[in-house]
Amino acid sequence: MRQGYIAVLDSGVGGLSVLNELIKLLPNERFLYLGDNGNAPYGGKSLAELKAITEKNIDLLKSYDLKALVLGCNTLSANLYREISDYAGVPTFGVYPPIEYALMLGGEVLLLATERTAERFKGIDRLTTVGLRNLARDIENNIYNARAINVQKNLLQYSVGDFVNKSGHYKTIILGCTHYFLVKNEILDHFRPQNIISGDHFTAKRVYDFLQQSNSLGNYKRFSVLFLGDFSKFNQRFSVCGGQSGLNFLKNY
Repeated sequence: MRQGYIAVLDSGVGGLSVLNELIKLLPNERFLYLGDNGNAPYGGKSLAELKAITEKNIDLLKSYDLKALVLGCNTLSANLYREISDYAGVPTFGVYPPIEYALMLGGEVLLLATERTAERFKGIDRLTTVGLRNLARDIENNIYNARAINVQKNLLQYSVGDFVNKSGHYKTIILGCTHYFLVKNEILDHFRPQNIISGDHFTAKRVYDFLQQSNSLGNYKRFSVLFLGDFSKFNQRFSVCGGQSGLNFLKNY
């Protein structure tokens, strides 16, 4: 079990931020990254659609030697984690909005997520939850042209408690969709929170702890990443997520 791939599954480029956090903590592993651009975004799809799509993607991933599966998608994690874990048959880890941690920081908290993820976390005291219908799609469709991603336009469609006009009101913003990392600065500029956080690091830490406790940490000289999908797209955007960009670390097997 020490060898084998850690697979990261997402609806597109969003999960690259999770991959980056995994590499920071696990620099001696082999990674698979499956970005399902053809079905992106996931947030507006029915659970039956998502289950069928994900099972097909897992079938592809299982043609490789997997030792863990990481869902780089809040929508899948929040809604179908148990079903996906059972189907995958390998240790499976989700990425979730770190709501408890955000509330511990005090003050008002705003969760920005896809509609389906946002629905799962409504009704929590001091938490305003907003499902953005089109932002993940806009990011996925304009990753080569960041200026075309109009964050303000996506926000201004909503009037949930007039949340959009409350600059400085929220102490913490939670990015509840991994795609949103790519427009993190625009969200910061709009809301001016003290903190802006996501679940990426928390997920990577859980994977690391599991592999360490099960004596399953890899021992390769350095990490490698095999992208399944639009290779050029992922390579270009990986550096934006904070990763080490360039072909020097990418291997095709």
